[in-house]
Amino acid sequence: VGELFGSGQMQLPFVLQSAEVMKTAVAHLEPHMEKTDDDGKGTIVLATVRGDVHDIGKNLVDIILSNNGYTVVNLGIKQPVSAILEAADEHRADVIGMSGLLVKSTVIMKENLEELNSRGLARDYPVILGGAALTRAYVEQDLHEIYDGEVRYARDAFEGLRLMDALIGIKRGVPGAKLPELKQRRVRAATVEVDERPEEGHVRSDVATDNPVPAPPFRGTRVVKGIQLKEYASWLDEGALFKGQWGLKQARTGEGPSYEELVESEGRPRLRGLLDRLQTENLLEAAVVYGYFPCVSKDDDLIVLDDDGNERTRFTFPRQRRGRRLCLADFFRPEESGETDVVGFQVVTVGSRIGEETARMFEANAYRDYLELHGLSVQLAEALA
Repeated sequence: VGELFGSGQMQLPFVLQSAEVMKTAVAHLEPHMEKTDDDGKGTIVLATVRGDVHDIGKNLVDIILSNNGYTVVNLGIKQPVSAILEAADEHRADVIGMSGLLVKSTVIMKENLEELNSRGLARDYPVILGGAALTRAYVEQDLHEIYDGEVRYARDAFEGLRLMDALIGIKRGVPGAKLPELKQRRVRAATVEVDERPEEGHVRSDVATDNPVPAPPFRGTRVVKGIQLKEYASWLDEGALFKGQWGLKQARTGEGPSYEELVESEGRPRLRGLLDRLQTENLLEAAVVYGYFPCVSKDDDLIVLDDDGNERTRFTFPRQRRGRRLCLADFFRPEESGETDVVGFQVVTVGSRIGEETARMFEANAYRDYLELHGLSVQLAEALA
């Protein structure tokens, strides 16, 4: 894995395949190797933060780090900061890694760093953060300013490995070991002029309010089960699957196969095989809950009503700060109009069996299959939606 990583190819599926080989080889050799008192290269506690269930990125970090000689304590999903700190203390961790996909997870990461500060532990634990909602500037400027220790952003598992190498190297006094420079914002936040909302009252965009309110085909919710794969497979976004989920891409050096060649040699054949497997093993349980509900809008809020006209729940949407000042709430009748509008919602799932199968693959060290089945399940859910 180290050789592959150092080569600059960084084709994730192939790195994971080599990690499987390495894991198998090490398991074969371990009984014949002398035990030493060496603590190994270093220890990291990894967790998806409280309230977040996304773990593919964290698990890829686990695979890459553990196969490069690090001890990884993977706590799983929805971990409160207390559990993370207990594990860090118990396993004498060198580094803490926190992951999360949701926007609210970025707030929880900030709270977790403040908790480390208040417990006086920031100097003990450098922190690596990763997840789709994070930006490098948010971590390396905003969060770095509030954290009393080191905090860095890892865009992917490979950057996580580079950061871990640097942090352990610094801790152990390795000559030349240093962290990358903090990312500076191109534009300082204080210099950005924002067209703030006028003080004289609430702004509403120029969205029409006289379009006829559509008549819903029914009110309330309906459940649809037993949806066959052929009904939504044609909506599968191959580009999002191959590039985004599976990590297929042309090497930066320009050597090796092109992306289009990888799609033909690796992408589509493996996709066909996986779709066949989903069918034969009955791993898909596609289902939808959808419905139509009465609603009105007020300022930036969409207020969903029950059948008696009482508020059931509300969603607050952001409003553009300039231009037309659009907000999703503007597309529904305002409360003061006296009319009731209608809103449709849907929730889709491809079922829990795929999740159980991907968890089994991860435990069995079938890393490439794990990545690809997880990614396919995500994109099939998108296709169903």
